[in-house]
Amino acid sequence: MKIIRCLLTSILLCLSFPGLATELIESFHSDIEVRRNGDLVVTETIRVQAESKSIRRGIFRDFPTRYKNARGKSVTVDFEVQSVTRDGHEEPFHIKNQSNGKRVYIGDKNTFLSPGVYEYQLTYLTARQLGFFDDFDELYWNVTGTGWAFEIRQASALVTLPDTVSEFRLTGYTGRQGSTAQDLEHRPVGNNQAYFESSRSLGRNEGLTIVAGWPKGLVNEPTNTQQRSWFFKDHRASLIIVVGAFTLLVYYLTLWRWFGRDPEKGVIIPLYEPPEGYSPASMRFVQNMGYDKKCFTCAIINLAVKGALDIDDDEGDFKLTKTGQPNSPLAVGESRVLNGLFSSSDDSISIVQSNHSKLSKAIGRHKKSLKRDYEKKYFNTNSWLLVPGVLVTLILVASAIASLPSEEIIVKTMFSSLFSLIPLIMISAIWRGLKRGGKRGKIQVAVNLIAILILVGAFLQIGFPIEQFIAVVPLPLVAGVIAMFALHYFFYQWLKAPTLAGRRLLDSIEGFKHYLDIAEEDEIAATNAPKFTIGLYEHYLPYAIALELENEWTARLNHAIAAGLVESHYSHPGWYHTHGRHDDHFSSALSSSFDSAIASSSVAPGSSSGSSGGSSGGGGGGGGGGGW
Repeated sequence: MKIIRCLLTSILLCLSFPGLATELIESFHSDIEVRRNGDLVVTETIRVQAESKSIRRGIFRDFPTRYKNARGKSVTVDFEVQSVTRDGHEEPFHIKNQSNGKRVYIGDKNTFLSPGVYEYQLTYLTARQLGFFDDFDELYWNVTGTGWAFEIRQASALVTLPDTVSEFRLTGYTGRQGSTAQDLEHRPVGNNQAYFESSRSLGRNEGLTIVAGWPKGLVNEPTNTQQRSWFFKDHRASLIIVVGAFTLLVYYLTLWRWFGRDPEKGVIIPLYEPPEGYSPASMRFVQNMGYDKKCFTCAIINLAVKGALDIDDDEGDFKLTKTGQPNSPLAVGESRVLNGLFSSSDDSISIVQSNHSKLSKAIGRHKKSLKRDYEKKYFNTNSWLLVPGVLVTLILVASAIASLPSEEIIVKTMFSSLFSLIPLIMISAIWRGLKRGGKRGKIQVAVNLIAILILVGAFLQIGFPIEQFIAVVPLPLVAGVIAMFALHYFFYQWLKAPTLAGRRLLDSIEGFKHYLDIAEEDEIAATNAPKFTIGLYEHYLPYAIALELENEWTARLNHAIAAGLVESHYSHPGWYHTHGRHDDHFSSALSSSFDSAIASSSVAPGSSSGSSGGSSGGGGGGGGGGGW
């Protein structure tokens, strides 16, 4: 009985051996033909043991095509599959782009292999793999690659040169990436061949790398023309954008010379009253050569000054109330604001987001009115000149992105380009804040500095893989894209130009600004200056806000109060009703708070918002493979 049990156990153990079979590469041989023009024709014969585990349909072979040369420049080598066979018969294959090269899938996705031994043969053409040195030329070639997930029991290579060679320089390396072990044998064969063979099995992620050198003159070195051709090929995407950005700059500079140069300034004469017939909003619109929300703010405040409405400020919550007929004629744009805000049955409106439809409609009417009355007559935006530049930019960017070698590089490049715009926008905002000055300018600088610090901190906290992006993303392309978008932004502003009538009006506005910004002692010396009164202060306040001089104009009021020239108890006009504020004077709070309220309340919710000193894995070739 004991004997029977032992026999049964032995039978069961024998039956279990097939389940322990391991997938591996029994042999990996590479025939490398070096052609006189420097091209390589490589035939890899890979004999595998498949067990329907990793190797189910066939195998795949990774081949790097993107390298960094000795100077750190990106190089893209040629790779063209010429034939694929399995057991001597043609085998289907397909190629997939990767960030650093190509992956060749050998086999049919709908055909599954039975366990057994299969011999695959892959023949491909590649170029730009040889090293040309002062005294010799060399093939430094990673035969198997160090990326295989299987054991390679025997690896070998045969290098064939195009003609007889008097002397070979042979060496090689084995092991994992970076290993300097030399567990291999090598010898010349005949007059123009060298043979290499590993002296041990190669484990997972281990490879065979060979080095074969020979005297110069056997293989033609690349000509200067060929090298230039390779340079353009390697950097095609970046060159498209860089040349495009330079061309765009020349285009815009030419347009600016023809259309965007302002007429020369006239003599600036100080004026003690605003140019006749122009509202504060219209003066701002002409000065900026465009509309912004502060134009609307100026119109509201000027309507209040004229007695057409009252402003209630409950700690930043604003409400406008229509009071009746104004005490002076309204500008056309102001009439449209008044009619847009108040219906026949409703004499008040709160500046809140629930009223965004009515507010945005009133702003739209006001903008349309100013454009109709002042644009073209006083200035030209010349925005139509940007259309060809924008269209060409879109075509060039799409062409450059499409020429990138893999989806991963495309995604990382697009992400890097778009994300790089964020800190540039913040830096631009900081610059504008420094130019603006004052309390609001300081707040703008502080907010954007804090935002940049938070952004940098977040990147460091999550450990963003910047090195991985830099390794594959063409940085000149990213810089060129940013430069092109910057050119559009800045020349949109610089191509605006006043007409002769606009230049005269701007000179008058400059003269009036001189009066609003005049120092106290200069005012005393100015004999023609009008007497400063509360009425004068309130009348000119909307103009001071429109021209970004409300702080200077209010400082005049403070000097007048300190000097006893106006009533010391004055804090705000009758049309402005404040609750909860304890400012000595109201104007600085009114302008900034009302601007913010208008900006946030006129937008619908939700609509804003990568031969010596060598080692295993070095040289050309390489990669690895696996089963699929």
